[in-house]
Amino acid sequence: MAQNLDQNTARKLLPHRDDRQAKWHFGRTALVCGSAGMSGAALLSTQAALRSGAGLVQLCSVEEVIDAARTAAPEALLLPVARQIEDIPGAIHKDAAWIILGQAEKAQSLLFGCGVGITDQGYRLLKSLTANYAGTMVIDADGLNLLAKHLTLLYNVSNRCILTPHMGEFCRLSGLTREQVESDPDGAAMAFAAKHSCVLVLKGAHTIITDGIRRYVLEAPNSGMAKGGSGDVLAGLTAGLAAQMPQKPLEAAALAVWLHSRAGALARQAQGTYAMLPRDVLNCLGKAFLELEG
Repeated sequence: MAQNLDQNTARKLLPHRDDRQAKWHFGRTALVCGSAGMSGAALLSTQAALRSGAGLVQLCSVEEVIDAARTAAPEALLLPVARQIEDIPGAIHKDAAWIILGQAEKAQSLLFGCGVGITDQGYRLLKSLTANYAGTMVIDADGLNLLAKHLTLLYNVSNRCILTPHMGEFCRLSGLTREQVESDPDGAAMAFAAKHSCVLVLKGAHTIITDGIRRYVLEAPNSGMAKGGSGDVLAGLTAGLAAQMPQKPLEAAALAVWLHSRAGALARQAQGTYAMLPRDVLNCLGKAFLELEG
């Protein structure tokens, strides 16, 4: 049975916060995002993770991205890592995996993919992370396109992986045509999640969040969110909530989808469908959280 993802449902998913606790009690997330020329994706996902309520957020990226984050995301921990010099110069080097893992072992969740580029080095980096990271892993954007060519990597992170594809990315992951998916999106999403033991967020006007057994659905069309960067905000928010809900990846993903959608609706009210930007969605996350806290 599908559960409608409305405000009351989202409120029940919101993790409890004890005002007497310190940052260590509210989870830590690591983000492996960005490359030279693609700092925006990393910054949007990092800022969204910071808005999620996570106690600590760490961005792991090349120096160009870290430089931008020093002023754009001053609350984040920053880990500069080596960049590759071949293939696509400026992307994160595959050997950076061991430095990243040394830090990420302290984190309950890890986001991979936003702006990392689609390269052989990126695949090797993803392979090392999936093989050695023990927490909840969120894979988005370039990470999904790398994964589509090497789905066996999912076996390394069974039952603790959240994938956040849009329709095109899901078709590449599943091998299905757009027509096949659109004829039964709920069935296609559930079948994929069940087969690969993951949580799948199939994004769109009709968003499906499923682990192959349970399913949340959100019907909330908003063309103002059909802009580059919107997915980066959702990915960072999902990672931050997954750090606070390490045993509940499905619930963390569903809560992130509702908050992202509601913040998008608020941004549309303030800026209009045409002019609203992903950064406006990011800036409305606080109001979306307040609606659940109230």
